[in-house]
Amino acid sequence: MLPTRPPTAALAHSYRAGGHWQDRPIGHYLTRAAREYPDAVAVVQGDRRATFADIDRDATRLAAALHARGVTSADVVSFQLPNCVEAVVVFQAVMKLGAVANPIVPIYRSRELRFILGQSQAKVVFVPDELRGVDVDAMYRDLAADLPNLELVVSVGELDDLLSQVTDEMVTELRSLTSPSADDVCLLLYTSGTTADPKGALHSHNTLVFENMSMIDWFGLNETDVIFNPSPVTHVTGVNCALVLPFLLGTTVVLQQTWDPATALRHIVDERCSFMIFSTPFLRGLLDAAESAQEQTPSIRYIVCGGADVPDTLTAAATIRLGTVVRMYGATEGPSVTTADRWDSPAVRQNSDGRPIAPTEVIVSDAAGGVGEILWRGPDTFLGYLDPALNADAFTPDGFFRTGDLGSFDADGAIHVVGRIKDIINRSGEKISAHDVENHLGAHPAVIEVAVVAGPDSVTGERGCAFVVTRDHQDITLDEVHRFLLDRDIAVQKIPESIFVVDSLPKTASGKVQKFALRNWTRDRAAVPAQMAAMTFAASHEK
Repeated sequence: MLPTRPPTAALAHSYRAGGHWQDRPIGHYLTRAAREYPDAVAVVQGDRRATFADIDRDATRLAAALHARGVTSADVVSFQLPNCVEAVVVFQAVMKLGAVANPIVPIYRSRELRFILGQSQAKVVFVPDELRGVDVDAMYRDLAADLPNLELVVSVGELDDLLSQVTDEMVTELRSLTSPSADDVCLLLYTSGTTADPKGALHSHNTLVFENMSMIDWFGLNETDVIFNPSPVTHVTGVNCALVLPFLLGTTVVLQQTWDPATALRHIVDERCSFMIFSTPFLRGLLDAAESAQEQTPSIRYIVCGGADVPDTLTAAATIRLGTVVRMYGATEGPSVTTADRWDSPAVRQNSDGRPIAPTEVIVSDAAGGVGEILWRGPDTFLGYLDPALNADAFTPDGFFRTGDLGSFDADGAIHVVGRIKDIINRSGEKISAHDVENHLGAHPAVIEVAVVAGPDSVTGERGCAFVVTRDHQDITLDEVHRFLLDRDIAVQKIPESIFVVDSLPKTASGKVQKFALRNWTRDRAAVPAQMAAMTFAASHEK
């Protein structure tokens, strides 16, 4: 039994009384879709098309194969798979078995995998045949030698052989098992590392189903919508949009394995995709591709953008070119906390992170000047971390999750996330929001991406250090940045005192910038950290 910190009995009762927890396990929805729409296309992956009946058949057989090998509802089944039909089958098989799915992002290698597979005591792991040039067999053989609980490693290429061994008797035995409780943990998902240490977040069937039902209700989704999902299916966005939401709706999800904006645009146009959730780099790339090709995207009803800072100018331009863009605020611990809809004013849709999605409660704690730490609790809030020692600092006594994010509410009741507590620059005792500076500097025509962090300064204590990715690798000087920001009427104290032009920013799988790597580099500069190994400094300017 995995350790959890479930909501209080009163909160759980209110979630059930309000119809927010429907007490049905996730596997119920695949079974229903396969019964009602057996021949409807559930998953598109390139030229491959899998129906709901296909997914249900293969997931049932895989669940039976795992059960025959001793996998029970108490076990963790990991998978480090790309966006593919097999990933959908594996996840749904784990849901049918009532075990715990543990998706692992493709960027992780031996060090992170050893930690995750060891801490979770995973019994089975599904792996790709190829992982970006890595010898997958060799890597997992080495890992298995140090992981006594890991009994089975299955590659995508071996999956058909495993399914072919399933007998009717094995399927009958699987179906005789008691259905999992909707309160059982079904997902163990590790935060993808904006801090140095990943943390395993636990979700139940009830929290995941509500999360997706809330999106259906908020955005008015139905079976005619087509979901486009380029986000990794091993990240919380991909888990929801590719592995859960299509089966609640009875609609199609279009997967993209490797991000390429032109290919994404083609998928959206050809498959008439109408709904998608992804982070800022995906939105920027798609917008650039549409403008370059002069392509229209009339099928798009909503693009929901979150997971990383979203410049106001980007949401405005993308809405004009692509379709309605709204921002969303959430995390692995609670994926959809605030957002907007097409009926909201442009200010709410484009310049804020949206309104709380009822019945989720969002508060700003210890606000000074209106800004404080954002806390939330709701039916999709996770049940705590796998390491229970982390929970005391993560929750308030009455069940609010401490996000570590800073924000404030405006007069419309919309939240404005202004950065992490750690992202505040303390310059001579004056607190400066890195988010505010990023939003202004991101409007510079030469700047594609920007991240601002606090760096050490012998006089002021801390200084603003801006890392920027520019179009066509242009140089951009500190004087130029200074003039640009002054023209935007930004306070001179907020203007960065160091600027570094880089080829790329270190990021998590979901597109969040790993600011700890940038902060570490500004502090010691002795060597480029591992998270920045792919970063090349094209130019630097400092006072």
